Amino acid sequence: MSAVLVGLVSAKGSPGVTTSALALASQWPRLALFLDADPFGGDVRAGLGGGDWPPAAGLAELVVDLRNTNLDQALNRRVHRPAPHAPPVLAGLGCVGQSASVPWSQLGSSLARIHAADVVADCGRFALVDGVEPLLRTCDALVLVTTSSLRAVRSAARISPQLQKAAGVEPGDPRVSLMVVAADEPYSAAEIAEGCRLPLLGDMPKDAGAAAVWSDGARPGRSFARSALQRTAGRMAERLAGVVSSGSAT
Repeated sequence: MSAVLVGLVSAKGSPGVTTSALALASQWPRLALFLDADPFGGDVRAGLGGGDWPPAAGLAELVVDLRNTNLDQALNRRVHRPAPHAPPVLAGLGCVGQSASVPWSQLGSSLARIHAADVVADCGRFALVDGVEPLLRTCDALVLVTTSSLRAVRSAARISPQLQKAAGVEPGDPRVSLMVVAADEPYSAAEIAEGCRLPLLGDMPKDAGAAAVWSDGARPGRSFARSALQRTAGRMAERLAGVVSSGSAT
């Protein structure tokens, strides 16, 4: 069975993409790799890694490896699992300028051919220039992440058609869906989904304690696995996996 590639993207730097992607990857129905594909530079090393990260365990190094070896061997060298509760992670780029050197489309196609794990990618802020649209086009499913403020919702609504175009799907197809972080501040998740004309995958709750495990490297407590964030991520992961396996709108 080929790997599933799921991309999470925000409209205008909406908070919660990295945390949501890590939570989804940790709750995925089978082993999932978290890929930090933010073209403007990821911060998973400083967050989940707490700064304690192998210096050569990242996307830039993997791209260099691919010139001389296959993806499976490169992943074995560059993927790092920073904690027992975390998914395996391929850390992101150190700065914006490195993005142009990444063959995003080739990377996405190669990831789709691996068999050991699915991939949940944090694709950062959506941008037509210096962005990862070539990677988005190779994804089996895309999730637009937004908060519920007016500014965030308007930005999300503007890029929704572009994401559907990148994915090659019609409006309403659940392979491009919406995740709302901290709904009802002030707009409900249902209102936002209607405004964006996207199917609603779900809304991530405000769960500062559990979120800090992913964003700030906090130590998970006894209740972490049963936290609202992790339980919600588990339901969304099951839903997304089902959408991808169906391969069509429902």
